[in-house]
Amino acid sequence: MKKFIVGLVILGLVFSMLISFGSIAFSQKKYNEAPMLADLVKQGKLPPVEQRLPEEPLVYKEGVEIPAGDVKLEIGKYGGTLRIVNPGTPGGGEGWGISREPLLNQPGFGQPGKKPDGNVLKGFDMSKDAKTFTLYLRKGMKWSDGEPVTTEDVRFAYEDVLLNKELTPTFPVWLANLDGTPFKLEIVDKYTFRVIFKESYGLFPYTLSLHWQTWDSGPLLQPSHYMKKFHIKYTSQEKLQPLLKKNGLGEKEWARLYWLYSWEGWGLGDTKIGCPTLAPYVLVDMPTPQVAILRRNPYYWKVDAAGNQLPYIDEIRADTVTRVDMLPMKIMGGEVDFARQAVSIKEVALYKENEAKGGYKVKLLKFHCPIPITFNYTNPDPVWRKIVWDKRFREALNLAINRKEIIDAVYNGFASPSRITPSDYNPAKANQILDSMGLNKRDSEGWRLRPDGKRMELLIETSAPATDFIPMCELLVENWKSIGVYTTMKYVDSSLLSQRVNANQTQVLVSSWFDLPVIEGNPYMIDWVVLNDVQKISRGFYEWYTSVGKKGTEPPAAFKPVFTIYQKMRASKSPMEIKKYLETWEKTIHDTLFMLVPVEDIMIPLIVNEKLGNIPDKGYQIIANFAGEALFYK
Repeated sequence: MKKFIVGLVILGLVFSMLISFGSIAFSQKKYNEAPMLADLVKQGKLPPVEQRLPEEPLVYKEGVEIPAGDVKLEIGKYGGTLRIVNPGTPGGGEGWGISREPLLNQPGFGQPGKKPDGNVLKGFDMSKDAKTFTLYLRKGMKWSDGEPVTTEDVRFAYEDVLLNKELTPTFPVWLANLDGTPFKLEIVDKYTFRVIFKESYGLFPYTLSLHWQTWDSGPLLQPSHYMKKFHIKYTSQEKLQPLLKKNGLGEKEWARLYWLYSWEGWGLGDTKIGCPTLAPYVLVDMPTPQVAILRRNPYYWKVDAAGNQLPYIDEIRADTVTRVDMLPMKIMGGEVDFARQAVSIKEVALYKENEAKGGYKVKLLKFHCPIPITFNYTNPDPVWRKIVWDKRFREALNLAINRKEIIDAVYNGFASPSRITPSDYNPAKANQILDSMGLNKRDSEGWRLRPDGKRMELLIETSAPATDFIPMCELLVENWKSIGVYTTMKYVDSSLLSQRVNANQTQVLVSSWFDLPVIEGNPYMIDWVVLNDVQKISRGFYEWYTSVGKKGTEPPAAFKPVFTIYQKMRASKSPMEIKKYLETWEKTIHDTLFMLVPVEDIMIPLIVNEKLGNIPDKGYQIIANFAGEALFYK
């Protein structure tokens, strides 16, 4: 249910499944199920569990050590409700991770030598030239409403959604040939299909294992039996009219209606209730726009080593706070069972003091993502834009960032200076650079002036998906003011910030994370974590990249390699080739200062109910919810 992804995202956020698993046929003849489902079977409302599982369910192995932590999988117990709270809209990063079901799975963390394995798909084969990929569905797998998963769902997703210009105006770059044309689909049989590219695409299986668009169906697999009800090809305009009117849409806005009722549409809403999923939990109710109730998927296709159908926990209650700084009070008050993404190290002392009162535990783990400062290189103000495009200006801003102060004041010492961008602190040199590039004139208040006589201003905007964003931005404001650049910051709701970005109205953003360690292990991540994130590369460059040069603003020569190196990398057939291009890409980011990254190697609290099992004690914090179906109450 990747639609738990709410305003950011983040990034990415892409790691291995928590737990090693096998997709071999399960040996025992009888499975176990949650009491709530067993009751429905007795009432004749559900078929027996053996009929709800695929022929070869994915089996979690007991006692296997989680790759990025030091906890070994236990056989859990059924029952309970998991309470999560996030800023913005219900679900957030916690629900997104718990419901993550990519088509393939990438075992290990940051280990590119590990071959992707089956997950939603049973597995795949790749041709020697890395152009043709044969993909296998699990026989007998069912959507959460009990309907079978077949290649008709693949055909529908490709022909009727991806190739439909109203539903998909721009074909996804990661699914396209290098010239922007769509891949070729070949349906082999009811459970087998092929994806064929013009060029070698050695990174494609890794993309299927980690790209957010492949999580819970994604663009290659959609519940066709359900979504045809909202598609103009299968349902007449006359039949769609009442739904269009109900949702305040015009007569010809069937495409918007389609995404409102699909998990592919952003955010949770009551229109998503009833949409079939392959995730462990199904949206069953939204009592208010700020609260979502999700219940176990009775047709979920994973079991543990003892034959217990997953998930263990019965229900998820996803609540919302309007601002991220309201979250600590809810945690300390014992209202949250699982908190990961929106918490930060700055409150760790408070969290520790209230552990017993709140009934939770604080685990200090690694955070995988540095926080980048990104510029809107296609801002409509030509004078402002020319200054920001000048590398000397970005170099001066970077030299003015006091990283030691940020590490000490915001992260309590639990972080280190970034290596993706130079980390020298030299405000005197920064002032010299600004003077030398013609920004030496100042107004009566001492602020630097642009060549047109206007004050040179920077507005930093942040949606603050975690509590460390605001104090870090406040320090950046002071750092840049100290070199005469008038700087302000503003907290902006994530949905409003997205509107401003899409309208090309922003200047500087500190809006989400940057998955550097993940990129090093899985370099395809450059595509969707950076190049497909409009907030990181600016509106004009994003349009240019996603349209393969047909729209938008073409980047200058200095920035071009940021975009073009990935295209060469994705066609690589050997680890050595990939490594070479990855090093070149990282050097380009470093040398051009395309984005500025203050700190990395951040430690961050993981807050969990003291009774939760299958929680890691070390490693990367995000790992805790990437197999949320294995969480249980002891």
